[in-house]
Amino acid sequence: MRISLTAALMAATALPVFADTIEAPAKITAVTLFPRGAQVVREVTLTAPEGTHELYVPGLPADTDIQSLRIAGEGVRVGAVSLISGRAPALDPAGSPQVEAARAALKAAQETLAAQEDGLAAIRAKAQAARDQIAFLKGAQPQVVDPAQLQALAEMVGTQILAASEAAIAAEAEARKAEAGLEPAQEAVKQAQAALDALLNPAEDHDVLRATVQGAGTLTITTFTGDAGWQPSYDLRLDRAADAVQMERFVSVHQASGEDWRGVDLTLSTARPGGQAEPGEVYPRLARIGDPIEISPAPKTFARTSGAAPEPVAEAMLSDRAEMEMQGETVTYHYPASVDIRDGVDDLRLSLDEKTLPMEVLAEAAPLSDETAYRIAEGTNATGEILLPGNATLFADGAVVGQTWLPLVAAGDEMTLGFGPIEGIRVSRRMPDTMEGDHGILTKSNERREVVEIEVNNLTGQDWPMRVIDRVPYSEQEDLKITTKVEPPASETDYDHKRGVLAWRFDLPTGAEKMLRTETTLRWPTDKTLR
Repeated sequence: MRISLTAALMAATALPVFADTIEAPAKITAVTLFPRGAQVVREVTLTAPEGTHELYVPGLPADTDIQSLRIAGEGVRVGAVSLISGRAPALDPAGSPQVEAARAALKAAQETLAAQEDGLAAIRAKAQAARDQIAFLKGAQPQVVDPAQLQALAEMVGTQILAASEAAIAAEAEARKAEAGLEPAQEAVKQAQAALDALLNPAEDHDVLRATVQGAGTLTITTFTGDAGWQPSYDLRLDRAADAVQMERFVSVHQASGEDWRGVDLTLSTARPGGQAEPGEVYPRLARIGDPIEISPAPKTFARTSGAAPEPVAEAMLSDRAEMEMQGETVTYHYPASVDIRDGVDDLRLSLDEKTLPMEVLAEAAPLSDETAYRIAEGTNATGEILLPGNATLFADGAVVGQTWLPLVAAGDEMTLGFGPIEGIRVSRRMPDTMEGDHGILTKSNERREVVEIEVNNLTGQDWPMRVIDRVPYSEQEDLKITTKVEPPASETDYDHKRGVLAWRFDLPTGAEKMLRTETTLRWPTDKTLR
């Protein structure tokens, strides 16, 4: 048995002496799924007479965490609460309204089945009577010798045998239909019996909640399980004519709580109850100076040396801290229909919603590594909601072009999506002129000259806005001088906050060709080596 501190405090204001003991199973009515974990809400309806009662609620999952368990009563006053695991107390469930209702449901199902079985037996009796009549007619031995009377008797017997045969065939057909109709009634009896058995003999691997209650009304029990979660997935369809991406969202939900969730009201939440709830701590950093330390060569007998960790230690501790996975505000999604989620089975995939993302569509090429351009859609997350990480299937021109992993994108944050290659836009990068050597006759410097030419051809049947990305060397040393000529001038330098990376933006009509050129000169002292 496990009793929480809260339960002990509630017991300090104990209710009066028990009037009787009640066993009332709870029904799961609602579930809130988090990316990891779930909050499960159960309801118990109490119609007990006046007085104080000891309530037992069986069927809670094994190892239910009492620290996360919450109980609220509407019309019901709740006293001490505890969880019983292992051997449940011996109770007489005869007075339980739920047990009586289950017994009544079983009796009604059995009566329905018996009525249908009686009807089937009556139909089969008709068929058997027809067969007995046929046997009697065939076995009769008339004492008639007159030919005319004998012929009349034969005709009469044949007519009666034909009628009896038709009656037997019709009765057999009716019996087959009636027998097929027994299956729903038999299944109803089986389910009613299982429901009653579950109330009378609860599973031993479940916990039992025990509470002191007073009054009549609804008791709400909220528990938390870590063996559940949901994961989003996306279908992203590029619509170049509308400069947009049509996003259809799905969710895969799973649970292994030890019980089935049937007909529950499902809510999906982006909150992470088990995650980091506050910012990381910033430690002081002490800066010090001192005399230079000469580093002695390592002993020949050792492959490496070891020493004290560099200071400050707090800086190393800070770098080991995990970053928060969640950003932005919590978003919840309420599923409109009731849902069945069975315990421990494969993921259940549900459709969430559809959104339109206004985005700029262009062709992007990186000729340093690729010989073709790619469809790129750029924009912001204009849904007003956070987009959680998940697998995304990409569509362009009505066909699947690939799959990718969509990272976490906060509301209003920038996002870039790739939708596969454009085979008709060809790019090539060549270096027709590269020279390296001494600069002049009497000089103390070296020089290297690099020329890069990039050719872009649009062999598609449509115009494309283009972005071409390439690089030139850059220097952070005073003795290494670099000068660069770019024709035509780049639209952006240090593109994407990367030094030396250039980006050209231009429109490329169908059948057109574009040439880009960079010329770079590097100079450095003769006693140095270019790396």
